[in-house]
Amino acid sequence: MLFRTYAHAPLDAAARRPPAMGLALLLAGLCISAGAIAQVTPKDVLVLFSNNRLLPANIEVDRAMRERIASTAAQPVEIFQEFLDRPLFSGEAFDRNLATYLREKYADRPPRAIVAIGDPALNFVLYHRPALFPGTPVVHVGIDKSYLQTLRPTLAPLLGVPVEYDFRGTVEQALRWHPGTRRLVVVTGTSPRDRIWEAQARADFDDLAVKPAVVEYLAGFSTEALKVRLQTLGAGDLVFSPGYYRDGTGRDYSPRDAIAGIAAASTGAPVYGPFSAFVGTGIVGGRMPANRDMGRFTADAINALLEGVAPQAVALPAVLPAVLQVDWRQVRRWGIAEADIPPDAVVFFKEPTFWDRYRVQALLATALFLIQALLIAALFFERRRRRHTALALERSEHRMSLAARASRLSTWIWEVDRKSPEDAGTAASPLNEVLDTVHPADREELHQAAQQAVERDEELDVEYRVLEPGGQVRWIAARGRAEKGSRRITGVALDITARKEAELQAQKDRSALTHMTRVSMLGQLSASIAHQLNQPLAAILGNAEAARKMLGKPELDLVELRAICDDIISEDRRAAEVIRRLGALFKRGEMTLAPLDLNALVTETLELVRTELTTRHVEAVAELAPALAPVDGGRVQLQQVLLNLILNAADAMAGIAPARRRLVVRTELLGTRVRLCVIDQGSGIAAADMPHLFDPFWSTKPGGTGMGLAICRSIVEGHRGTLTAANAPDSGAVFCATWPARQGA
Repeated sequence: MLFRTYAHAPLDAAARRPPAMGLALLLAGLCISAGAIAQVTPKDVLVLFSNNRLLPANIEVDRAMRERIASTAAQPVEIFQEFLDRPLFSGEAFDRNLATYLREKYADRPPRAIVAIGDPALNFVLYHRPALFPGTPVVHVGIDKSYLQTLRPTLAPLLGVPVEYDFRGTVEQALRWHPGTRRLVVVTGTSPRDRIWEAQARADFDDLAVKPAVVEYLAGFSTEALKVRLQTLGAGDLVFSPGYYRDGTGRDYSPRDAIAGIAAASTGAPVYGPFSAFVGTGIVGGRMPANRDMGRFTADAINALLEGVAPQAVALPAVLPAVLQVDWRQVRRWGIAEADIPPDAVVFFKEPTFWDRYRVQALLATALFLIQALLIAALFFERRRRRHTALALERSEHRMSLAARASRLSTWIWEVDRKSPEDAGTAASPLNEVLDTVHPADREELHQAAQQAVERDEELDVEYRVLEPGGQVRWIAARGRAEKGSRRITGVALDITARKEAELQAQKDRSALTHMTRVSMLGQLSASIAHQLNQPLAAILGNAEAARKMLGKPELDLVELRAICDDIISEDRRAAEVIRRLGALFKRGEMTLAPLDLNALVTETLELVRTELTTRHVEAVAELAPALAPVDGGRVQLQQVLLNLILNAADAMAGIAPARRRLVVRTELLGTRVRLCVIDQGSGIAAADMPHLFDPFWSTKPGGTGMGLAICRSIVEGHRGTLTAANAPDSGAVFCATWPARQGA
C-alpha cells in the first residue's frame, strides 16, 4: 500500500509535546557535541520519499525518525533526503535521470543504509540499487503487508515493519456505531493509486459480516459534483474514503485535503477514513496505523544497521497493526456513546479532566505552601542578618560617597516631562531647567537623547557643554538609565573640561604637525614647483617680445597681435593657478569635505612632481578607472597623502637600476568603495618592519622624521577610509587607500 498518510497532531497532544521535544533536542545536542569532541565521522543515511516534501505524512514520519535517532543513536548520523514527487513526475526516463543524479551525487559519500518510504520509492530503490548502491541494506516504511508478499525473497537485505491499512475494520467499527446504516458510500479518485484503493475497498466490502443494503462507489467525479452529491446524504448513510490524488477533471489533490472537503460537504452523514493523517479534518476516525510509530521503528532499524547488526538479525515487529483512532468532537456530533468506544482506542481532542488540566498548578500550589513554611521559619534567622546587612550598606554608601567626591562624580535625577502634580515633590530636576544651563549648540542633542532613553528604555550616554554665569564653558559627561514605568532618568555626571581642552590642544598640534610635514614635503619639490612656474613665465616672456617686435613694423597684424595677447592671458592664468594650488598646500586651516574627483587629483599631482620624478629617473604611469565615482574629501589633505606616497615610492627605488624605476598610480571602483594604490618596483617592506610601518616617529630612511605615513593614515581615517601596505607579488610595495564612494554619485 502506498505510504501517503500523516498523523495530524491533536491540540491536547501538541500542548504536552514541547517538553518531550525539548528533551529530545537536548539529547540530540549532547550526542552531536560528544561526536564533535571525539571527531567521529557521521554515518550517512539516505531517505527516499515517494511524494513531495510537504506531504503531512512525510513530515510526521521524518520528525519521529529524527527524534528517535537523536535520542538513541550511539554515533553521529547524517540524514540526506530525496523525493520522487509522485505522481507529478514518473516514467522510465525520469527514473533513469534521477538514478544517474543520485549515483553522481553520492558517489563520494555512499550511504550506509537506505530508507524507502512508500512502494514507489521501494520499487525505485530495488530496481536501481545494483547500479546505485549494491549491497546497501534497505529499510522500507509504509509498505502494505500484502504488497511485500509479492516481492521476490532474493531482494535481501531488506527489512522494515509492514503496515495494514484496515479498510474493512474501519467500516465494521462504523457500522457498530451506526446500526441503522442502509447505504455505504465509498469515495475514490482517478489516479493509479486511487484505483488501487478502490479495488481494495471493493474486495474488503464484498464480504462484510454486516453489510448495508447498498454499497455505492463514487469514483471519477469532479470535486464540485462530488460535493453536491454528498450534500444530499442524510440519516442511514455512511461515507468511507481514503481520499484521492486526482478527481474526475484531472485536478491533483493531497488525500488529506480531499478528505477534508468530503467531510465538510457530508453534513448529513458521518465520514470515516483509514489514515491517521485524516484525524482532525472532520472525519469520525478509523482503524489506522500511526505514522509516528513508523518513524520510531524505522529509526530502530537504522540504529541497528549502523551498529553492525545483520539485516536478518534486526528485531522488528512482524506488522504495524491498525489502531482505532477517533476525533472526540465528531464522536459527540454523531451521538456515539462514550461507553461504546473500546478502551484501547486513541481519542483525540477530548477535553481534559480537572486533574489533567490543572495538575501543574496544583503541584505548584502545594510546593508554594511548603516553600512558604520554610520562608517563615527562615525569617527569624534573616532578621538578624538584615541588621548586619543594613550596617554594611551604610558603610558602603559612605565609602561610595567618598569615592564619588574624589573622582569628581555627581549624581542627578532628571524628570523628562512632569505630567502630574505629585512629581513636583520629588528630588528630580525638570529637564527644561537643566537645558537652560546647557550651551545652545548642545541643547537639542541632549533633549533628543533624553527623550530617546525614556521612550526606548535605553542608557543615556552624552557629552555636552554647560555655560557658567561668568561666560566660561565646562564640558560634562553624563551617563544614566531611565527608571521603569516613569519619565525619570537617574545617573552620574563627570566634569571632563580638562580632558576636552587636552583633546582640542592635541588636535591643534596634529594640525600643525600635518601642515609642517606638508610644507617640508613641498620643499623637496622645489624643482618641480619652479618648473611648473617657469613654463608659463617663459611663454609670457616669449609672447611679449614677439608683440614688441610686431609693434615696430609699419603695418600691424592686429589678428596676430590679439592672438599673442590671448596667449599671454592664458599663460598668466596658468601661472596663477599653479600659485593658487601651491598656496592651498602651504595654507593651514580646517579640512573641508567636498565632492572630489580622484582621477583629476592623480593627474594634477603627477604633473606637480613630474620634474622631480624625471630628475630621479622614475617613470610615472597613471592607470585610472573610467567613470570613477567621486569621494567626499579635503583636496589639500588627500593630495598631501598622494604626494607622500609618491615620494616614498621614488625613495624606495633609489637603489635599483634606472630602467626598472617604474611607479604606478592606480584608481579602482570596488562596489560602493573607491581605492587609490601607489605601486613601486623597489625592494619591498621587510617582514619585521611591517607592524611598525604606520607608527609615529618610526622610519627606515636616514634623517626621516617617521611622521609621514602616520599622518597619511590619520588623514585617510579622517575621511572614513583605510590605508594599508603590502608587498607586491613580484617586487616592490603597494600602498592602498580606500574610501566609501560619495552617496548619490
